[in-house]
Amino acid sequence: MSQTEPQVRAAEPGWFNSDSFLSGLRRVSIICGGYGSGKTEVAVNLAVRLVEGGRVVSIADLDIVNLYFRSREVRQQMRSYGISVLIPGENLVNADLPIVLPEIRGALEESPGHVILDLGGDPVGARVMRSLSGALKPSDYTGFIVLNSRRPRTGTVDGARQIVDEIENTSGIAVTDIIANSHLIEETDASVIDEGIRLAEEVGRASSRRVALVTVERRMLSRFDAKACRYPVLVLDRLLLKPWEPSNWLGKHRINI
Repeated sequence: MSQTEPQVRAAEPGWFNSDSFLSGLRRVSIICGGYGSGKTEVAVNLAVRLVEGGRVVSIADLDIVNLYFRSREVRQQMRSYGISVLIPGENLVNADLPIVLPEIRGALEESPGHVILDLGGDPVGARVMRSLSGALKPSDYTGFIVLNSRRPRTGTVDGARQIVDEIENTSGIAVTDIIANSHLIEETDASVIDEGIRLAEEVGRASSRRVALVTVERRMLSRFDAKACRYPVLVLDRLLLKPWEPSNWLGKHRINI
C-alpha cells in the first residue's frame, strides 16, 4: 500500500446509527471546544472515518493554543490515510501565532471534498477563525462544539452556554451542533458517557442547538451499547498522546507521534 492510499478498516466499526449524520454533513465541519474537551481527537478521528467511507478529506490545523494535542502532530500519519493536512510551512509548524495559509482559505472557498477545521480551544483559540469567517456562507459549514462534562468550564449548562457564546462572538461563526465527548481518559466508564449525553441534551434544549454526535472510545464498546444510542456514534481510536503518556493508553490503531 502506498503512503497516499487510505488504510481502510472496513471490518471494524467506526460508526453506529450514522446515516442521518453523514447525509446531513455540510462541506465544512468546524470543530471547536473548551480547553481539554478532546476536540482534536474528535477532529482527527472524524477525518479518518470519512476517508474510510470514501470521502475526500482535508483537515486544517488552526489550533494556536494547545501545545500538545494538535492535528499537526500526526500530520504524516494522517497523510498516509489519504487526508490532506493544511498547516503552516515546516519551518513554522510549531508556531503559536494565528498564521492562516492561502491554501486554507482556498480549501474553504472551493474544495470539492470535505474540509475539517480544528479550531483552538476556548475563545482565545477561536479568534483565528475571524479572518476566515468571511470565506464561508452559513450553508457551507456546520459549527460543532465538543462538550466534555468533566472539564471545569463545561460541567454545567450555564458554563457550556457561556463557552459557546464566547467562541461565537470571537470567531464570527455560528455554533449549531453539539458533540458529546465526556471522558476521563483511561478511567472513563459508561456512566460518564451517559452523563455527557444528558448534559448535551440540556444544553441543546436551553440554546436551541441539536445533539449531532456522541463519541465512544473503542475499548468502551463492550460496556456501552452504541447500537442502542439515540444519537449517531463516532467510535474513537486514541490517536494523540501527551509526551509523558505511555503508549499502551492508545487504542488498537495507534498513530505514532
